[in-house]
Amino acid sequence: MADPAPGASGAPTPPLGMIEIPAGPFSFGRGKGQEVNLGQFWIDATPVTNADYLHYVEEHHRPAPRHWPPEGLDEELYELPVVYVTYAEAEAYAAAQGKALPTPAQFEKAARGPAALRYPWGNGLKARASNTRETGLGCLSPVKAFPRGASPYGCLDLAGNVLHWTRTTNEGAWRVLKGGSFQRFLAASAWSDEAPAEARLPDVGFRCVWRPS
Repeated sequence: MADPAPGASGAPTPPLGMIEIPAGPFSFGRGKGQEVNLGQFWIDATPVTNADYLHYVEEHHRPAPRHWPPEGLDEELYELPVVYVTYAEAEAYAAAQGKALPTPAQFEKAARGPAALRYPWGNGLKARASNTRETGLGCLSPVKAFPRGASPYGCLDLAGNVLHWTRTTNEGAWRVLKGGSFQRFLAASAWSDEAPAEARLPDVGFRCVWRPS
């Protein structure tokens, strides 16, 4: 991963809009889980938005998502998560920012925190905490529309709105997906799904992680 410009102390400065996840162990996976010790990293506070992706498309002369209208994207859609992007397209975006896609363990720690919460906001159900099938919207929502669903570190949309690509494959070489989506019922943070890397799906987006070299 490329380093951003050093700060006044000489240490690399994390990109804007990212949240620090401290080094340390946490319980990864269903049930009692497996203790996994991760190093310090930073993760995007929200999924990558249409506005973020539009800036990338214009700056790096990349093709826009196929479902975007040729006359341009309406500003009212800017704060929705970008979707219908393949794994390779998400990975290319991350690389262009000097970042990477998260591993399932990084995503899950950002969601559950050190206390291994069942959901980002705690261990029980909570009204209006995430955009899932129970919420009844039936469509994408702006990435900051559900502040009650923030994780212990302050990350949003880790259990709804869109599933996220991760950089890990399963035994069948499909990519592991983490999170939740507006099309699916609420699932615990330890839950995962998978999809072919070339898939373009209406409820799959992504966010990035960053670590200083």
